[in-house]
Amino acid sequence: MSLLIQDDSVDLGAIDGAKVPLRENRELAMPDDANDRFLDGPACRRLAVVDFDPETGMPLPPPARFEPNRDGGLDGTYPIDDAPDSPAALAVNAFGIAFRTIRMFEGPDALGRRVTWAFGGEQLLVVPRAGERANAAYDRKTRSLAFSSFTGTNGERVHTALSRDIVAHECGHALLDAVQPSLSDRPTRESIAIHEAVADVIAVLMALDSDRLRSSVLARSGNRIDEHNAFSSIAEQFGVSKPGPGGMARHALRELANDETLAALAGAGSHELSTLLSAIYYDTLREIFEGRFAQERRVRHDGGRRQTPAQAANRALGTAHLIFRRFVLRGIDYLPPGDLGFADIGRAAFAADRAIDGATGRRPSAEVRRRRDAFATRFVTRGIVAAEAQLHGRRPSALDVPPAQLEALRDLDYAAYEYVAAHRRAIGIPAGVPFTVLPRIDATKRVGPAQVPPQRELLVKVAWDRLPEARGDGTRGRPVPVGATVSLRWEDGRCLALVRSLAAERSGSAPGSARGSAVPQPAEVLVAALGADAATTDVHGAPPAGAAAPARSVRSPSSAGAGAARPLAPPPPGVDPGAFFDLVRARGALGRA
Repeated sequence: MSLLIQDDSVDLGAIDGAKVPLRENRELAMPDDANDRFLDGPACRRLAVVDFDPETGMPLPPPARFEPNRDGGLDGTYPIDDAPDSPAALAVNAFGIAFRTIRMFEGPDALGRRVTWAFGGEQLLVVPRAGERANAAYDRKTRSLAFSSFTGTNGERVHTALSRDIVAHECGHALLDAVQPSLSDRPTRESIAIHEAVADVIAVLMALDSDRLRSSVLARSGNRIDEHNAFSSIAEQFGVSKPGPGGMARHALRELANDETLAALAGAGSHELSTLLSAIYYDTLREIFEGRFAQERRVRHDGGRRQTPAQAANRALGTAHLIFRRFVLRGIDYLPPGDLGFADIGRAAFAADRAIDGATGRRPSAEVRRRRDAFATRFVTRGIVAAEAQLHGRRPSALDVPPAQLEALRDLDYAAYEYVAAHRRAIGIPAGVPFTVLPRIDATKRVGPAQVPPQRELLVKVAWDRLPEARGDGTRGRPVPVGATVSLRWEDGRCLALVRSLAAERSGSAPGSARGSAVPQPAEVLVAALGADAATTDVHGAPPAGAAAPARSVRSPSSAGAGAARPLAPPPPGVDPGAFFDLVRARGALGRA
C-alpha cells in the first residue's frame, strides 16, 4: 500500500543527492490468528472506511477497490489514481496509517494483546471526507475517526486524512480510550491533556517507524533530534496553514521539544498543557538515541571498520525507537482506573519498566538505570511531583498467586472478586468500601532481544470511590473514582507491580498538583486531536454553546425538509451495520442542528 511518509506538502529534503519521495510502500499484514481479509473500502473486521459526499452528506460506495494478486487470493493491493487528493487516495492513506498504528500498539513490542474498543463493537470506522473544517476527531459514540479538509490562510488545501501525524494521533485517541476509558468517562482538564499527550507520542512512534523519514531527519539535522524536526513537530502542514491564537505563525500544530513547566502552564488549556507530558517523553527518546548513538560510534563491524556517523545514527535511532515504544506503551497498560494525573502516567511507566526486572530475574543495566533516573528527574524539574519517590511503586509479595489459580483468576469473576477481597489491604482499598474488578488482561510481551523469553503477565485492575473528608458543616464533596493495577507473572504467579493512583492514596478532597480543578468537564466522549480551533471549539472539538455550526452540509437543501423520511442507505460490504447506521444518524442530526 502506498502511504504518505509525512504530510503531502512537506519537503523531506535529499539524501546523497537524491530527493526523498513523499510516499513509501508499506505492507499491511493481518495478525496470524485473525479470521479476516481485506475488502473494498478499504475495510476489514477491525477497521473500515465509510465515504460521504461532501456536498450532500450522503454515504457513497467504497472509494478504493481491493485487487487480489490472484483470483480468490487474500493478498493484494489498493491501487489509487494519480490525483493525490482523490477519494481513493484519502481513504487508502487514512486506512493504512490507522491499520499500522493499531498493529504497532497491539504488537509484542507494546501491549502484546488485542484491545477491545471502548464503544463495545469490533469495528472502528474511518471517515476520510468528514466535511469542511480545520479539525479531525475520534468519537466514541459514532465509533469513528473523522478527518476534515480546509483551505489554509496561505491558500493551501489541507486534507487531514493525508497527514500521518493526524491519522496516527486520532487512532491513538481510540486506542487509549480502549485501554483507559475512564479518562473520557469523567474528563478533567488534566485527563484531556493526558489523552492529547499520549496521542501525540503515538504519532511520534509512527513517524519513527519510517526508515526513510528517520534517514531524512538525521541527514538534515546533522544526526541530531534535539532541534525542531519531523518527530518533535506534530502536524507541520496543518500548523503552517492554520495560524495559532491571535494569528501567530507557527511551524507545526504542536512542538514536543520544549522546556515548559507546570507552573508556567498553570492557566493553559488542555491541548497546551499536554505538551508538558509529551515533552518529558520526547526528552526520554532523545536521551535513548544519544546514548545508543555514542555506543554505535564505538562499534567495529566487518573488517574492523567503524560505521560512518550517518550509519551509526540510523542504526541508533532504529534501536531507540524500539526501546522507546516499549517504555511508553507498556506503561499505558499499567494505568489504574479512575481519576488520573500526570504523576500517575509516570508511576505506571516506571512500574511497567521495573516489571521487566522481575520477569527476567536480571538486574537492570546501567543504561536502563540512567534512563529511569532521568525520567523521574524530569517529573521533578518540570514541577509535576515534589520528589522522585512519588513515582516509585511496590511489588508486595502478599499479592502473589499460586500459578494453578491464575486461569480461574483470569476467567472467573467470582475468583477475581475473592482475590481482591482477600488482598484489599495490600491493594489499598479501605475497609467497607465496595469495589469493582475489571475484566482481567492476559498479555505476552517481548522484553529484550530474541534470546530473552517473552513476558506473559496477568493484569488485574480494581476500581473504587474515595470519599472526601467531611467539611466543617458536615457535608462532603463528590466521591473521587480511584483504582489500582496488579501485575502477576504468569509463569509463577509472582506480583510484578502494584500501581495505585495518587488520588487513591490522598486524604481529604484536595485535587492533585497537576490536575487543577477536579470538577469533571461535561461528559462528552468526543476527543478531538487538534487544538488549532481553540477559539471556536471546546476542549473536545465540538462547537461550544452559542457558537455557529461549522460550514458543512450534511444533506442537500432540496432534501432538507423530507430528510427525516428518507430511507437510510445500506452499509457498504464489510462495514458493521450498527456502527454504520449510528454514524449516518449522527451526521444527519448534526446537519439538522
